Amino acid sequence: MAEHTLDRSTTFNRWSRDYATRLRIESGDTVWVEMNDASDAQVHPEMDAEGYKAIDRSLIHALTGPIEVAHAQPGDQLKIEILEYKHEGWAWTSIVPGLGLLDEDFEDYFLHIWRLDEAQTTSMPGLTLDLNPFCGIIGVQREEMGEFATRPPGVFGGNMDVKHLVAGSTLHLPVLVEGAGLCAGDCHAAQGDGEVCINGMEAPMSVRLKVTLIKDAPLSAPYLLTPGELVSPRYRAKPFHAFIESDENPREACKRVVRRAIDYLVKRVGLSREQAYVTCSVVLDLKVSQLVNVPTTTITGYLPEAIFD
Repeated sequence: MAEHTLDRSTTFNRWSRDYATRLRIESGDTVWVEMNDASDAQVHPEMDAEGYKAIDRSLIHALTGPIEVAHAQPGDQLKIEILEYKHEGWAWTSIVPGLGLLDEDFEDYFLHIWRLDEAQTTSMPGLTLDLNPFCGIIGVQREEMGEFATRPPGVFGGNMDVKHLVAGSTLHLPVLVEGAGLCAGDCHAAQGDGEVCINGMEAPMSVRLKVTLIKDAPLSAPYLLTPGELVSPRYRAKPFHAFIESDENPREACKRVVRRAIDYLVKRVGLSREQAYVTCSVVLDLKVSQLVNVPTTTITGYLPEAIFD
């Protein structure tokens, strides 16, 4: 089986089945996919909040692809083995007024630049965070004609932001158009379940994928086989702080959980509220604890004790 490299000299910021193929591979081939950060290389490590405020947000979510898989037809599926990630030493997380879970709480733009070691970052004061790189977006071209924004995920995959798309995982996607048109992008060096401030650790990155075509195997929606360890081993060695809230509106329960986690980080290590919010976005895991006690849903947010220096 052949091994390929697809560079990021051309990226796309929409889904469209009409985009020209950039690479054609055979079933069983391996490909290194080079990806810009989510801003499509507009953000850089020396940027401040004022510079970030001026970027072109129509370019958010840069996709590398499309990759044509030979003989792929609607009704088939792709088996995508995620073999390896390589980050480039930095990432960013932002606050944008009017966006994110706490859209009414923050009125100003904020940008945090993370300096990444091989497997951790210490660039938030008082904290050491583990890296768990993954693609926020892996998807195939949509069945519908036309151009579509990248933000909503769907049957085709796309902007799923499932943080367990780590190396060692295998993703299955339905083929919806001839050739599939596989694309990837929006890599995160780390992310909490919820990605509450609207970003994970957004990072330029490369991913190595092995793509196998499974013929005549319809799939109703994406399916992921992921390693059993869903939390960093270092985090599991110490307790977790769990903030619990219940509400008839699950989103309101999530908001109260995140506000309590922010308050805890501010009081414990002296972060600003903005720093605490972006920290929650990259490490706090929101979970549905129960939804059977109709009409009330319980949400729990888990913050690892191990992150504190």
